[in-house]
Amino acid sequence: MKYSKAIHLDRKKLVNATYNQVIGIVPEDLYPKYKTLYQKYKDNKLKSNTTVYLTPLSSFPSYKLKNYIEENKLNIETARKTEKLDTLIINDEFIKEAYFSEILNEKAKKYYTIPYDVIAKDFSSFIDKDNEYYNILKTPSYHLSKKDKKEGNLNPSSFIISEKNLSDAIKYNKAFSVLLNYPTTTGELLTNSHGNKNACDHLEFFYKMFDLIEKNNLDVVFDDNINNETNKDTVIDLEMFQTLYGMLASTDKSNWSIAREIIANCDFESSKPYILFLVNIFNFLKNKGDNKNYHLIYKHLKVLQVKNKYILYKDASYEDFIRHVIITFPQYKQTMCDCLTTHLNHLFKTSIIKAIHSL
Repeated sequence: MKYSKAIHLDRKKLVNATYNQVIGIVPEDLYPKYKTLYQKYKDNKLKSNTTVYLTPLSSFPSYKLKNYIEENKLNIETARKTEKLDTLIINDEFIKEAYFSEILNEKAKKYYTIPYDVIAKDFSSFIDKDNEYYNILKTPSYHLSKKDKKEGNLNPSSFIISEKNLSDAIKYNKAFSVLLNYPTTTGELLTNSHGNKNACDHLEFFYKMFDLIEKNNLDVVFDDNINNETNKDTVIDLEMFQTLYGMLASTDKSNWSIAREIIANCDFESSKPYILFLVNIFNFLKNKGDNKNYHLIYKHLKVLQVKNKYILYKDASYEDFIRHVIITFPQYKQTMCDCLTTHLNHLFKTSIIKAIHSL
């Protein structure tokens, strides 16, 4: 995988702006194109007599897709070869988070892409070649992926410098002004930082996806639409809540995994008050975890957190949590009381509290 390095001038030397490899710059003007695609296909559902590709841009588990096809007796095949495809399955939340998060928050920057040789030769006096850690021409082996080592990609193919950092360098030394002649891209810097592997590995597919859809007249279905169809008949009620609470409160980690899977397979809107209470009491449910299925529930939780951060605030007491839920969702007042009854009985290790009634 070819990579670049982000650099800036610090203490009269060109140094790494980040020690993560730069895999690409997602151009700002690509977002309107994706937004148009989303608006066109956002309500699509899987259709029978089609061939679909569960793309690497999807978070939907393959086993769940298989079960959905079988349970609904749909004549759907899965494939990867373009000539056989009718539909691509992708995840809107993943794409926005991986490729457009800075762009959506109006934090996109203008970057200059400078060839490796230009920096290595013309600006060699600004490079600390004696220090492996600071030498931008070399990448320490512990920062390289196995694939890069195998393919011999030991050094960056180019250097990336932001408009602001280049402006600062020019103020120090006008020799840097020659770099203004190199190509620029305004957008989001994608690095191989922790948690970004999937986004980096499939950036090329994301770029090609637009032409793939247009040239082959493909349909697009989003994860959420399949998930909503899959989970619409599974709803958490008080009895199931009590069962899940007991599983999550146990010391058996296998129970935690099963409970998380059950939550992931329910209809979120219909089960919302019970899920929120469980997430507030059991903090690990606030994390994505490794269960791809649970990522879709996590998305709903993040949306709620934006609207009212106190509902899922990490250090909020359950009293504060209940108060904010009732303010935001007054229809859940009695449900919160029912959940609190279960919680208090667990804390007291008794069933002395029969019910708590809302006023």
